[in-house]
Amino acid sequence: MALFEDTFSPYVPFGSRNLSTGAVGTDVAVLQAVYDLMLKTMNPPLGPMGSPIAIDGRFGSNTAQAVRNIQSYFDLSIDGIVGPNTFFVFGQGVGPNMTYGGPEYGSRELETGISGGDVKILQNRLNLFHYSSIIGRPASGTFDAATEAAVLAFKQDAAGHGDTGFPNNGIAGDGFYDGSWIYTFAGGRAIQSGRNGFDVVFLQVLLKVLGYYFGRITGYYDSATLTAVCAFQAAEGIAVDGVVGPETFYKLGRHNNHAAPTPLGVAWPVYAEIAEFTDCCFILASPDGAVSAGAAEPPGGTMWVRQFANGGLATVATTWELPPPETYNPCYDTWVLDFLPYPSRIMTLVNSCFGIYQHARSQSYGSPLPLDAEVTIRPGQGSVPMGPVVLRGIMANCGGTGEGSGCPDVDI
Repeated sequence: MALFEDTFSPYVPFGSRNLSTGAVGTDVAVLQAVYDLMLKTMNPPLGPMGSPIAIDGRFGSNTAQAVRNIQSYFDLSIDGIVGPNTFFVFGQGVGPNMTYGGPEYGSRELETGISGGDVKILQNRLNLFHYSSIIGRPASGTFDAATEAAVLAFKQDAAGHGDTGFPNNGIAGDGFYDGSWIYTFAGGRAIQSGRNGFDVVFLQVLLKVLGYYFGRITGYYDSATLTAVCAFQAAEGIAVDGVVGPETFYKLGRHNNHAAPTPLGVAWPVYAEIAEFTDCCFILASPDGAVSAGAAEPPGGTMWVRQFANGGLATVATTWELPPPETYNPCYDTWVLDFLPYPSRIMTLVNSCFGIYQHARSQSYGSPLPLDAEVTIRPGQGSVPMGPVVLRGIMANCGGTGEGSGCPDVDI
């Protein structure tokens, strides 16, 4: 048995039973460890959801209160009992929330030749870290030689960080499962609008590190998170749908060259403090005020700009009533945002994740954006603007943000 199982025995797979007062075992310790780590990592606007608790593998009154805190924060029924919906917040699909067609993750030993939804979850979890270079592709659901090698590498990394006692093989068994639950955090379900939880926390942190997400670490899959996911997907050349599934997990992991295990600590790169900055916002308007077919009003939008003291730049464009780009030419497939006359500064797609609303967000480094910079949005092909200017705004008109300004108040 690995160190975690020896310390918090008996071994009970996380999600294999409802947890309530009096329960003892490794599944309780997983709950406690992940809860404490999330408290350290999250920074919601109203403050922490609660206080840290002891990690002892025993479900007492403090653990029951922690569960109620989680349920209240994520708008679940508050009863202090960990059932399917609360497990789902941890990214563990059980019972009616089972994912990828089952079996439930952790319910059986996995080795070469076995297939199933639990294998896909295992691959998703490992693909979010440097093990993606070993597996070499998005999760397939088939446990092959590459997956075996990745499982072995995970165990060796865990041992190297102090979590000793893993069998020196590529089989996913008891100790591996606990390690994956307390070190990897995401991959057990598709992450998308309407699904909030601790896997979203991991996603937000990783997207922040990669320069796509600029909001608070809340665990809520909100519009800012959706924007960041869509921007990442567009940059990686994969389907831009805002759903984080096997392909997006894999692409994220190709940019996260970290080993997963850091026992009971932060198992991902900690994002740096944000440099001093100034915010402003200006309106994007149609040059001729024309109304597109099927629209209720002319297209419009806002452009939020955050300029950092170190020369960095972050932007968020929000537009509405834009028709499909192919309206202008069958060859056009994207909306392209451009800064003129500085096209080399920023070029970012305005994607269609949000229905009639379309957003873009990007970050680059260099000198501050000049006041004479002009923003245009045009239909194009790939990242090349080719059609007419549909929306235009001028940096010189940059004003305040927040309530009453018509511009978003973006919180970092």
